[in-house]
Amino acid sequence: MQASNTIQVNYEMQIRASVDAVFPLACPVEEYKWIPGWKCDLVHCPNERVEQGTVFDEYSSAPFLIGKAWGKTTWTAVLHEPEQHRVHYALKNVASDSLYKIELIDDGSNGTLAQLDFRYSAISPLGMKVIRNRGEAKIELMLEILMMMLRHYCERGELASSGRIARLIATSDALDTADRIRLFVNKVAMAGKRDSLRERYLTELAAGLR
Repeated sequence: MQASNTIQVNYEMQIRASVDAVFPLACPVEEYKWIPGWKCDLVHCPNERVEQGTVFDEYSSAPFLIGKAWGKTTWTAVLHEPEQHRVHYALKNVASDSLYKIELIDDGSNGTLAQLDFRYSAISPLGMKVIRNRGEAKIELMLEILMMMLRHYCERGELASSGRIARLIATSDALDTADRIRLFVNKVAMAGKRDSLRERYLTELAAGLR
């Protein structure tokens, strides 16, 4: 039986791309390629590639993990095993401590089975409120959106459209009106956030330097 301050979400998705092509994308810098509007603040990532001990801050998960339109979550790569195609992140914010395990498996036919394991533990009344307000369903939706974007990029070589993402959100019964407003406000705030690394990365990507 789960503790009342903890929820566990498991999610799987099949991707028609090799595991060696998919795994490097589980990185805060490489996410510029496949997450529309992705921005973050690197705290420790000297090689601009995820490795053991990589730390970064992001704000786009706040509506799901904090229950607010805006708020910082710090990610730390506590396990990075490229040979086994596994990376685990510890996530910390004002509401929760979480462990997010990303493990990719070669399916034997040049495809990838992505297995995600997200353990959310509330550390404050704010986190308990997240859990009570359909937190498990919201985190599952967050993972579903991420995996849809990853699969779309890996299989088609392009970003998922904003319309496709909006349809997932619009049809989800995990969200109420207040949740949708928070997501909208977060999207507007993210559009105005400065990320100089993103600007340089996309310039280099367009020039064929990445």
